[in-house]
Amino acid sequence: MPKKILLIDDDPKILLLEKTILSQSGISVETAANGLEGLEKLKIGSYDAIVLDIMMPHMDGYETAREIKKLANHKATPIVMVTAAQEREAMKQSFASGVLVFISKPFTAQSFLSLIQTVLNK
Repeated sequence: MPKKILLIDDDPKILLLEKTILSQSGISVETAANGLEGLEKLKIGSYDAIVLDIMMPHMDGYETAREIKKLANHKATPIVMVTAAQEREAMKQSFASGVLVFISKPFTAQSFLSLIQTVLNK
């Protein structure tokens, strides 16, 4: 059975890029345009990992990550934070919110895929 990932990002171009990279390697992908939509999908679906952006409307990535960790069926689901924010503070806040891995934009397709595969194989 293929691994299944939920991508949460308000940028349709980034969602398409990430989805294309992962789908081509056989990973099943669903997307959400913001944290609220992502949480709705997480309440009814099961995922092997979640890829999340920090800067989003309605609810930022930190708050979304904290809410994900409150869901019984996703307490242990690994969260990967993808962001253009380079500051150390963004990284610290991500980890404090329950994020397992932090990746900075821009990234190469290969580095993104390798990171996600590593997370999925843990």
